[in-house]
Amino acid sequence: MSDEPQRPLIILNAGANRGRTSSLAATLAGLCRDLGSPAEIVTTGSMAASRHLVQTAAGQGRGPIIACGGDGTIHAVAAALLDCGSPVPLGIIPAGSGNDYAHHALGLPRDVRAAVRVALYGRPQPVDAARLNDGWLINAFGAGLDANVAWDVRDTVEAGRTRLRGELLYTASALKQVLRYYRDLPLLTIQLDERRYPARRMLLAAVMLGPTAGGGYRFAPAADPSDGWLDVLLARRMPQAKALCALPLARVGRHGGLREVEIVRARRVTIHSPALVRAHMDGELIQARDFRIELVPGALRVMREA
Repeated sequence: MSDEPQRPLIILNAGANRGRTSSLAATLAGLCRDLGSPAEIVTTGSMAASRHLVQTAAGQGRGPIIACGGDGTIHAVAAALLDCGSPVPLGIIPAGSGNDYAHHALGLPRDVRAAVRVALYGRPQPVDAARLNDGWLINAFGAGLDANVAWDVRDTVEAGRTRLRGELLYTASALKQVLRYYRDLPLLTIQLDERRYPARRMLLAAVMLGPTAGGGYRFAPAADPSDGWLDVLLARRMPQAKALCALPLARVGRHGGLREVEIVRARRVTIHSPALVRAHMDGELIQARDFRIELVPGALRVMREA
């Protein structure tokens, strides 16, 4: 019998981290040889191609299936596994600009060699996921200031107007959003399980499985992707000057003491707006008037430290 079904697959997103991830292919091949793994490395720049690769490999029983890239890459590979209901574990080699899910939610190594070792030979552990409308959420959803920032960052990078990366880029955009576009915050009606909040202008509505988004902003400091809960940050619109002060507090997870801020837990979240709302989901940009998020405990198996 061929040992092909046990051969791990590494999907390397060449477009991650502004194209810098593509240079990792040779390094990964050398590390796999050093670690005694017959892993196959496939480079792709297409999420659709990644999805096809995942589902084909999962159907063959291969594993682990390893995502090498940023939060968007990890989301795409995880969503493909979740859609096909495969028990094949997800491995992660963090190589994006933020790496919120890998570093802050899962505590995976920052050193490349250590990350490859865990992705190949770690222990598969169940972690939570959530359904978000017709898709999946594995780390962070946001509508409000952080979503406006995410959209602005995408537009700024694509236009080549900055050399900033990660946290610095996110922070610069956040300051611009507060100073210039603060009137654009969305009007949201929110329901958490059976508790309904009236329509309000929201600085931020974030639904978190992990503690951070935006390259390390600790929006939900106690969030744990294995605890069976969604941590929901509700920050009502506050005076503009206070919002500027809230940004550094959110960076270190100390914003929970502000009068306009509430962090609560739920298993089902619905968000409605009369107008189209810009949002982000695991590093991807989405738009809708209605968002329905429901926890699926232990839905995903991820390679973590043994």
